[in-house]
Amino acid sequence: MATDITTSWREGGIELLRISCPERRNILDAASYARLIELLDAAEADAEVKVLVITGSENCFTAGNDLNDYKALANAERVPAIAFLRRLRAFPKPVVAAAEGLALGLGTSILLHCDFAYAGHSTRFCLPFVNLALTPLGATTYLLPRLAGGKATTAMLMLGQPFTAARAGELGLITDVAPDGKALMQALDCAERLVAKPFDTLLAIKALLRESDDAAVEGAFAREERRLLERCGSPEAQGAIDAFFARRGR
Repeated sequence: MATDITTSWREGGIELLRISCPERRNILDAASYARLIELLDAAEADAEVKVLVITGSENCFTAGNDLNDYKALANAERVPAIAFLRRLRAFPKPVVAAAEGLALGLGTSILLHCDFAYAGHSTRFCLPFVNLALTPLGATTYLLPRLAGGKATTAMLMLGQPFTAARAGELGLITDVAPDGKALMQALDCAERLVAKPFDTLLAIKALLRESDDAAVEGAFAREERRLLERCGSPEAQGAIDAFFARRGR
């Protein structure tokens, strides 16, 4: 079953991008990333779009990358998820995320590339790459230590344990914690406040905030892509992914 990715228009220059496949916890695959890039391109080109809000559906932001895609990357030269995160990083307009339920793996990494992020109180985050004998992606190894500090990042990436929305707030991964079911409301409120500001000035501020470390982020993207492709082709990772599916009766 394919993940449905759609956009809808809200008054005042706000576009809402929604990830929806609740039966599979909104997981993303190569087709999903191509669609996301297409929608980001369209939103950038559309002068009417001032702020983009990204959310999930059915009490789930996204459970991350389809593990079948990781298995297929054993002989690949590029990682589709990284192409999407690069495009999100380069998106010049403000991006606000709203997460409820689960934000796993790439679902957590996406938030590093959003300007604002709100999460419901019960949302659970996790960067479980190590549990699948995989390495992180999306410049996580560069951006997360700058937010959370070295020791906290090391624990998140080497132990791969879930953490709460409150902890995500403490680490700087999200802007604020919302009551359950209200993250999108807070994200839209933030978006409404943003569209009331001078638009060209918002673009200039975002550019200044990003330009200072663009080269470092791109270097991290490239390093992580090379290492992830190596891991995807390893017997250790292939075995870990097979074991994951076996535990779930696949």
